[in-house]
Amino acid sequence: MAVSNMVQREPRDIEREFDSLFAIMRRQSFRDGSDTAGEPANYIYAYPPSQELEVERRIAQLANRLQSMTPEAGDASPGVLVIDLYDTAIEVLQESRIFDRVLKKEPRLHRASPDGEVGDMFLQSLVDKLSPDKDDLMNAIAERYREAREHHQADIVFITGVGRVYPYIRTHTLMERIQLVFEQSRPVVLFFPGTYAKTASMVSTMRLFDRLGADNYYRSFSLNSMEDPLGGQ
Repeated sequence: MAVSNMVQREPRDIEREFDSLFAIMRRQSFRDGSDTAGEPANYIYAYPPSQELEVERRIAQLANRLQSMTPEAGDASPGVLVIDLYDTAIEVLQESRIFDRVLKKEPRLHRASPDGEVGDMFLQSLVDKLSPDKDDLMNAIAERYREAREHHQADIVFITGVGRVYPYIRTHTLMERIQLVFEQSRPVVLFFPGTYAKTASMVSTMRLFDRLGADNYYRSFSLNSMEDPLGGQ
């Protein structure tokens, strides 16, 4: 039984899905990256945007549950690093000492650019600073990971806050660059408010909020379609 059906109508049983996520993630083969047949251990859990608050609450519970689980002989409970993209974006702006200036300029920057092109200068200023194509965001994520790894607190990485950083941080671009930060075998789980599914042509697409245009992305495994270790029980 899959963790969930991508075409299933909401609301979904989020509590049961997170029980299944725990059963999947507690496997040593998931945590050491051996489940991926040599591919990067990147995963996406997609969920209905309308259930964002419940998912947010259960992410913290899942991390605590994994870190406090009783491991099998020769194993150890994993450290879980939760990276909230919104909090990380705020930290990048604050460390660059432009956060207050950005807030003050926001009202007058919501207008077309000087060259007359249609666009939002405030949005563009955030994209210029926070896009995964730039170094600031990726360096901040890398530093968080380095510190957590030194203290054995990053055996699994959760990435959250996707909906709150749209459109200045694009998820598919972030996932394309994530390999610059994490080892290939390090499980990285993106919690995605929308749909991640394969099309008839076998191209994987990400549709944020189930409303926006789909972005093509194929390097991550869907946790929604992985075998449910609970077996329907």
